[in-house]
Amino acid sequence: MKTTTVFLIAILLLALALRLAPWGDNRFLEDEALYSAWGRQIATGADTMLDNEPVDKPPLHPYTLALSFLLFGAPVTADLERNESAARLPSLFASVTSVALVYALGRQLYRDAKVGLVAALLLALSPFDILFASTAFTDPLMVALALGALLAAAKSRLGIAGLLAGLSAATKQQGLLFLPLVVAMGVASSGRLGKPVLAWLRFAVAFAAVAGAALWWDAARVQRPGFWTQGLVSYGNLGLASPELWAEHARDWLRLAADFWVSPWFNALLLTALAAWAVLGLRGAKSANKGQKQILPADLILLIFVIGFLVLHWLLTFQVWDRYLLGLVSIVALLAARAVVGLGRAIRSRPWRIAYAAGVGLVIFASLAGPVSRAAGSELPLGGDHGAYDGIDQLAEYVRANVPPGAVLYHHWLGYHYRFYLYGAPLRLHWYPDPADLVQDAVDYRREPRYIAFPSFRDSAPVRAALEDAEIQLLPVYETTRRDGTVSFQLYRLEGP
Repeated sequence: MKTTTVFLIAILLLALALRLAPWGDNRFLEDEALYSAWGRQIATGADTMLDNEPVDKPPLHPYTLALSFLLFGAPVTADLERNESAARLPSLFASVTSVALVYALGRQLYRDAKVGLVAALLLALSPFDILFASTAFTDPLMVALALGALLAAAKSRLGIAGLLAGLSAATKQQGLLFLPLVVAMGVASSGRLGKPVLAWLRFAVAFAAVAGAALWWDAARVQRPGFWTQGLVSYGNLGLASPELWAEHARDWLRLAADFWVSPWFNALLLTALAAWAVLGLRGAKSANKGQKQILPADLILLIFVIGFLVLHWLLTFQVWDRYLLGLVSIVALLAARAVVGLGRAIRSRPWRIAYAAGVGLVIFASLAGPVSRAAGSELPLGGDHGAYDGIDQLAEYVRANVPPGAVLYHHWLGYHYRFYLYGAPLRLHWYPDPADLVQDAVDYRREPRYIAFPSFRDSAPVRAALEDAEIQLLPVYETTRRDGTVSFQLYRLEGP
């Protein structure tokens, strides 16, 4: 077995181990619970087309979750641990696959296995990427498919590139943002094709076939509007950010980018290496590898994409959410690996080159040991939930076991969670938009068993006051706590009027 293969297998095993370390530590955030509920509806046959859902995402992710539930979960049962794991498995697989794809990209773009290995190692050690691997978000799968499309484009396999780019966009609308990168890389490498026009026709046909399938599914559903319009409605539309917010947005997005590896020392190394590599390239220096110029088209394409991606999110009214930058971690890892390896190859003295490699390795592991350890322990506020929803599974189990069938469970903040964690429970879930609606329904159905749970991180005082004014008592029934011992949820039974 080749040394490169041994190193790659070791990196992939390390990536898998780090991503399994925080597995099951956290409950789902709102969107994770909603997507998982969609997947269970498809898997159980309750709503295979999601006809009754205001779906704001393309179809690939919920159907992937449904397949995972059927293969690894228990979608019709109340086995929460097994079903949570089934919902997370696509992200785990996508995250580890992304590490392998980054290796292949480094090797393909730069004809250098060392670049691929360093890039794969950096991605494997990214706390940002580690903590998204145990979520049920759409982003890990979207990113893996985009990286696959990029690799296919770099190999001039444009039909496959179009197919994978289409699947990325069919996972989440933001997958379209990677389309220019895939096209640019395909243009840079398509000169090796005998008939580039036919190759690009294959790309267009493959992409259009996937897009057409997604749009056909959307048109065949009963629920209106379609996922694209519903996405804008759910998001609150998207436009140019107000200029007075630009400075704040820039700080917020750069702060998130700094969390790719969390360590200021590593970030300093990365920026220094990139700057030195750029200076070396601008001077027209020659590398020790086949006399090629230091800066290749691939470097410029990747760098322009990273800058353009950040500028787009800075200037538009994107929510400053960490998952929006997940796709950049792999690209930055490639650029960092290219710079670090390229600078080492530019050193002509073998002893100095060895000393350089040892020094870089020491800095990487010393600076990332702490952040990686904290990520493995789920101690960094990245990816999924980190304590706010502790106990939601225990609350659901208590409700299933103790709340009588046909009872009403009122909610304002926990609807998505109830849909997943109480899936199939014989309860009437009633969402109240305001305290007045809650009071009215509680009075109208005063002969039914009525329950309500309050999350401690929400202000329930107005609701409590409205119920008290209506002479409806809140009788404590059950309470859950977080990992730090603080109260997370309080369940009450309503009595009166």
